Amino acid sequence: MNPEFRRNIWLELTPRRIVLMAGILALAFFAAALPGGLSYGPSSIAKWLYYLIVVLWGTRSAALSVVGEIRDRTWDAQRLSSLGPGAMTWGKLFGATAYNWFGGLICLVVLLAGVGVHQGAAVAAVEAVYYVVIGIIAQAASLLASLIAIRRGQGHSRLEIMLYQFVGLGAALAVYLAWSAADPVAALVPQLHAPDTIPWWGHNIDARAFLLVSLALFAVWILVACYREMRLELMLPNAPTVWTAFLVFLGVYFAGFDSWAKSNSSAATLDPVGIRLLLVCTTYVFATYLMVLLEPKDRVHYRWLLGQLFSGRLGAWLGGLQAWMVSYIAALIAAAALFAWVGRSQAFGEDEALALAVLGLMTRDAAIFVLAHTFAGGGRGDFAAVIVLVALYALVPAILNGMHLENALVLFYPRPTQPVWIGPLVAWAEGLAVGALAVMRLFAGGARASAAATA
Repeated sequence: MNPEFRRNIWLELTPRRIVLMAGILALAFFAAALPGGLSYGPSSIAKWLYYLIVVLWGTRSAALSVVGEIRDRTWDAQRLSSLGPGAMTWGKLFGATAYNWFGGLICLVVLLAGVGVHQGAAVAAVEAVYYVVIGIIAQAASLLASLIAIRRGQGHSRLEIMLYQFVGLGAALAVYLAWSAADPVAALVPQLHAPDTIPWWGHNIDARAFLLVSLALFAVWILVACYREMRLELMLPNAPTVWTAFLVFLGVYFAGFDSWAKSNSSAATLDPVGIRLLLVCTTYVFATYLMVLLEPKDRVHYRWLLGQLFSGRLGAWLGGLQAWMVSYIAALIAAAALFAWVGRSQAFGEDEALALAVLGLMTRDAAIFVLAHTFAGGGRGDFAAVIVLVALYALVPAILNGMHLENALVLFYPRPTQPVWIGPLVAWAEGLAVGALAVMRLFAGGARASAAATA
């Protein structure tokens, strides 16, 4: 058995805690079963207790699985042990939450018994997969958030632990809303008609089956993300191949919803292939922004990457790319494919200009994050970059609107211009200028560091 998992089992599943959990749940179900007891039946009580124990409480246990070791100053000793990243990840994720899963499985048995009696064994089996998946995704998201924060050098205060837990709760809410979209009984707005099928890649697929497989796949990917973050925490390198595979998965997954995007006026003129390429490009743009915010911006690593690129060692350069860089390259490739496909049947117009401007401003914004980390106090660079982006996209445009200088708004976000090429030209000029400044700052910092080491 995994040593870390076994250690957590010994700590979490003590006889006293087992008896306490089983006794409290038995009393709750017995009270719900009596005619004059609780207002809801045992199955309904079991559902809410499952969410309380596995999702709400379980996300906190997962968030504390590594952060708690750091707080107790035992994490360094564990990192130096012979445990690999796989054993450490599964041991922390499922060992630290073993007590939550013990109570959750009791609730799940009662819940599924009620579902099986009223709706049949097939529905009960589907519900079982859903409840297990929402618990895994919620807890894994909390663990992943804590590992990312640790790598960024953030602390382990109560507020920060609560933020990691909120990430897991947000993931659970997203899963619940997605699942409820095809379940009128569980939906937040039951009077809305739940779709029986979901159109994907031109096929109408049963909604519950499609959502179940989708949730299972995303659960696998978030577990892979926890494993990769644990590798970095144990000082093991990560090749960009897994992130590239995830981007391919995202592109294929979201490109299948082209029939839903046809209702958008900006995409109505595109054929199905063009809409799919647009969805892929949009997905990769969002991935770039998300990862450039989350990943640490190590100036030494960036200088090394530039050195490998300028020296022509492309293999080493590709192997050292961060996830946001891979996403950025993927967004450019998807956009190039989109422009090439659209250019077969129509000339360069306003929609194409806006898309090209988005790419230029994405370049500018990513460079702002890197540039912010080249200044003194770079540990707060992400916060400074976010403040700058808020000013560029909201505050300064609001001032210009108040001063009736609408023509200057093209400097801050994509908007139609006449002629149409002005917007992309301005956006890419800003992106290349900020990118060049960031590169200059990186090399300048490296020169200062070398001079200090020589002295």
